[in-house]
Amino acid sequence: MSIDLDAIHAELPPPAEHIRLVVSDLDGTLLTPLKSVTEASRKMVKRLQEAGVPLCLASARPPAAVMPIVKTLGLTGPSAAFNGGAIFRPDGTLEVNRILGPDVLSIVLDVLHVHKVETWFLRGSTWLVEDASTGFVALDRRMTGLEPTEIPSLRNERHDIGKVVGVSNDFGLLRRIEAELGAMLKGEASVRRSAETMLDITPALANKGEGLRQLAKACGVEPHEVACIGDAQNDLSMFSKAGLSIAMGQADEEIVAAAHFQTDTNEREGWAQAIERFILPRIQKS
Repeated sequence: MSIDLDAIHAELPPPAEHIRLVVSDLDGTLLTPLKSVTEASRKMVKRLQEAGVPLCLASARPPAAVMPIVKTLGLTGPSAAFNGGAIFRPDGTLEVNRILGPDVLSIVLDVLHVHKVETWFLRGSTWLVEDASTGFVALDRRMTGLEPTEIPSLRNERHDIGKVVGVSNDFGLLRRIEAELGAMLKGEASVRRSAETMLDITPALANKGEGLRQLAKACGVEPHEVACIGDAQNDLSMFSKAGLSIAMGQADEEIVAAAHFQTDTNEREGWAQAIERFILPRIQKS
């Protein structure tokens, strides 16, 4: 069954006219493909700060892999990691820390094992893998700066797991598993792809929509006063909660349809353009 993307976009409520908070995804959005923040984006962060509008980050990454960006940009408010499963302050203090139950972990492991999908567990900022020599592990190590902890079996780990990641180059397989696990774990876990090669399984309330709500509450604003920017499936839930949503230029058409506006790609200063074009004009002058 085809999805009428034009109808989805047409049914969106009007974009908010007044913005008091910006929530941004990291990978594929604020960060370039080389995982850096451009000078143009830094200037836009400064303009937001000068206007008194906080910038909060919302990422699938663990807190320790978000913290360097928080420090680099001099952010003073809370950020969300694990797709909203962890809310933390710039000093690292955790205000929210959601974990997956043992039964959910068993189901996820069984399904990913049957499909021969490489699997990781995240406990806080500890990254647990069964094989630290794979190409996916090497790539994520370079991307996040985290070092994996190799263990004999993930099945022995049942406590304090905040996120499970399934990684594969078979994009279609991950889409099918996303649908399968999503149905099996409805109400118990959030199952979303954060990239074409990565499937994230987090606690039910660990989604970016709930993360945006928590960040807005911490900053003393309402969700309809929030602008968000993202590029992937796991950003859809925050698009549905924010007053203004912006999709990156390289996002899939389903993501673009769910957003009020589309900016350029993360290779062509799309984030900075989004702030300047869509958000700064909606910030009330004091």
